[in-house]
Amino acid sequence: MILFAGDCHGDFVPIIEEASEASAVILLGDQEPLNDLTVELGLGLAPKAWWIYGNHDSDYQCYFDNHAPMADRNLHCRVVEIEGVRIAGLGGVFRAKKFEIDQTTRLHEVDLNCPQDAREAWIKLRRGGRSYPADFTSIFPDDLTALLQLKGQVDVLVTHEAPESHALGFPLLGDIARAMGVKMLIHGHHHERYSATITGGIRVEGIGMARTAEGFFWLGQGLRERV
Repeated sequence: MILFAGDCHGDFVPIIEEASEASAVILLGDQEPLNDLTVELGLGLAPKAWWIYGNHDSDYQCYFDNHAPMADRNLHCRVVEIEGVRIAGLGGVFRAKKFEIDQTTRLHEVDLNCPQDAREAWIKLRRGGRSYPADFTSIFPDDLTALLQLKGQVDVLVTHEAPESHALGFPLLGDIARAMGVKMLIHGHHHERYSATITGGIRVEGIGMARTAEGFFWLGQGLRERV
């Protein structure tokens, strides 16, 4: 079974305890590791863990740097197949200074092909051309373009931000999920556990904090048959 774990904010013990029988574990952002992520997860969990960034994973340089030993397990804008389920990720959050959208913006209103809006262009415009951790925990148009190129190849999309099923979510994410043809979207960020269905018949699972009983979602055989 595949375990999806919500924001742990530096407390990995509940995830380690919950994941003993999981074949794979997907971390939904805001890991905030004080040590190398491989060390935080331990020898039993690290080899079967995948992750995306949350907004707080760039609060301190060490949080960001400590993900590096598991960079090859970052699901951002890529798809992996686990137990027959194709899973892709979108890490980070929308930050208005970097990608000017709001909770009313729809996909058809966004120019995804404007080169000045790309992450690399944003970094180059900064004095000295220096990148900062928040550049990689922010969603840019080129991230959405990369996801759209996975159309028809993804069953489950994991994100930190929420789609329109949450009061603070973004319909733009729902539009991306529909354009990709996914069947399920699983997100963290808001520390709320709920289930919903959005337009297009896409099932949404919002996951709470990993230190609580609402911080986990298991994808078992019965659910896999439906996705």
